[in-house]
Amino acid sequence: MKPGLSKKQFMTISLTLFAMFFGAGNFIFPPNLGKEAGDNFYMAIMFFCATAVLLPVLGVAGIARAKGLQNLVRRIDPVFAFVFTALLYLTIGPLFAIPRAANMPFDIAIKPFVPDDSLQIWLFVYSAVYFALNYYICLNPSALVKLLGRYLTPLLLLLILLLFGAGFLYPIGEFTAPMGDYVNHSASKGFVEGYQTMDALASLAFGIIVINAIKDVGVKNERHLVVSTIKAGMMAGIILMVIYLMLGYLGATSGELFKDTPDINGAALLSKISDHYFGKIGVVILGSAFLLACLTTTLGLITSASEYFEELSKGRVKYKTWVILWCLIGFAVANFGLTTIIKGSIPVLVAIYPVSIILIILSLINPIIDSSKLVYRACVYTCVIIGVVNGLDIINISIPLLTPFVKTMPFYDSMLGWIVPSLVVFALSYVSYLMFHKREGSY
Repeated sequence: MKPGLSKKQFMTISLTLFAMFFGAGNFIFPPNLGKEAGDNFYMAIMFFCATAVLLPVLGVAGIARAKGLQNLVRRIDPVFAFVFTALLYLTIGPLFAIPRAANMPFDIAIKPFVPDDSLQIWLFVYSAVYFALNYYICLNPSALVKLLGRYLTPLLLLLILLLFGAGFLYPIGEFTAPMGDYVNHSASKGFVEGYQTMDALASLAFGIIVINAIKDVGVKNERHLVVSTIKAGMMAGIILMVIYLMLGYLGATSGELFKDTPDINGAALLSKISDHYFGKIGVVILGSAFLLACLTTTLGLITSASEYFEELSKGRVKYKTWVILWCLIGFAVANFGLTTIIKGSIPVLVAIYPVSIILIILSLINPIIDSSKLVYRACVYTCVIIGVVNGLDIINISIPLLTPFVKTMPFYDSMLGWIVPSLVVFALSYVSYLMFHKREGSY
C-alpha cells in the first residue's frame, strides 16, 4: 500500500482532475464577469474561483472521504438521496449543462454570420444536427471521440493563450466602471456567479472516477487518499484559475467597446473579442474548436446520465431510451437560446448549490460529527428550505409567511441567505449530538 503518489502519478491525477473541470461550457462566464465587474474584476474573479475552482476540488475530496455520492446522500435519508441525485444529474445533464454546451459553438461561430430574422431557423437546424450526432455517437461509441478529447484540451489552451496574449499586449481598452451588483457586492456576486460552472455539482457526480484512478495506483488509506486528492486538485485548480483569470481579463478590457450591448452573453463576447483581434477567420477557428470540445462534453454527460437512470430504473428503461430522451430534451431546451438557458438555470442553481456546499463540508468534517443524522439532516434541510425559497423568489413566486421570514436572513439579497442559518443550525445540532449521542444511537 503506497502512502502517497509519485511525481509522475501526481501529475497524471492532476491532469485528470483538470480535464474533469475543464468544461468548454464554462469559458463563457469569466469574460462576462470581467466585462460587468470592470474595476472590481480582481475581487470578483477571486470569489468566482472559490466556487468554480476550490469548491469542486474539495467536492472530490469529500466524495473520497464518503466513498461515493450515494454513501454521502444516504446519511440524510433515502428520499432525499433519490431526489437530490436525480436533480443533480438533470441539472448537469439535459436541463441546463447539455443544451448550454450545445449552444455555445452556435453563438460563437454561426450567430455572427446569420441575419436576426432567420436566427431561430438556423438554431433549430443546428441543434437538430448537433443532437442527432450526439445520439448516433452515444449508441455507436468510437475511439475517435476519446482521441478528440485528448488533443482538443491542449488546442483550446493554445487558442485561449493566443487570445489572451493579443489582449494583454494590445488591450481593447481600460477597465470600466462596474455594473449592477458588481458595484457594491462584487465578492458575493462573483461567488454566486461561480455556481454557473456547475463544477461543484460535477465533482459530486463524477468525483468517484478520480478517486478510483488514485486507488488504482495503490493509494488505499482514506487519509492519504483525501490528502492526495486535495494536493492534485490544487495543481489542477491553479491551472484552471489562471485560465479563468485570462478569460476574465479579456472581458474586463473589452467593456468599453461593448458598453452598448449590456445583455451580451459570454459566448457572443468571446466571438466579438476574437473577431476584433483575428477577424472572421479567428471566429471560425475558435468556434470550430469549441464545437468539437463541446461535443465531447455533451457526449460524456448524455452517456453518464443515461447510465445512471438505467441503473436507477433497474434496467426496466434501457440505456438507448434514456439517450433518446435526453437528446430530445436537450434539443428542445437548446432552441430557447443560450441567454435564456443561462437565466433559466439561475433559480435552480441558487436552490441546489447551498445543499451541495453543505454536503461537501459535512463530508470533509465527518470524522468529527461521526455521520450524525441529526447534524446532516438539520444542516441539509435548512439549506433546502432557504435555497428553494430563494430560487422561487427569483422567479417571483412567494410562499406565504415563509418567504418573508427567509428574506430577513443576513446576506439574502446577495443570494447567500443560507450561510448564517446553516452555521447556527450546525452549532445547535452538533452540541445536541455531543450531549445525547451516547444515549441515542440513532443520532
